[in-house]
Amino acid sequence: MPANKVEDIELEYLEKYANQMLDKVSKNIIKYRKEKNLSQLDLARAMGYKSAAYLGKAEIRKDNHHFNIKQIAKIAKILNINIELFFK
Repeated sequence: MPANKVEDIELEYLEKYANQMLDKVSKNIIKYRKEKNLSQLDLARAMGYKSAAYLGKAEIRKDNHHFNIKQIAKIAKILNINIELFFK
């Protein structure tokens, strides 16, 4: 439902779109992590975490956990891929 004016964009539409993007990013992180043969724990440790708990929840969006832009940037560098691929 694209609109011409900012005030015409419905909050419900924005929420749905944002959640779709978060889902897309999570699915692509899983895809590229697996292509590089990295476990959740391997990736979590490379990001500086001691366990894979948060990463696992963010990958499946459990309890509305999701990756932030800083985490996405780190993951792109660790996996040696262009960050844009997570959003396609």
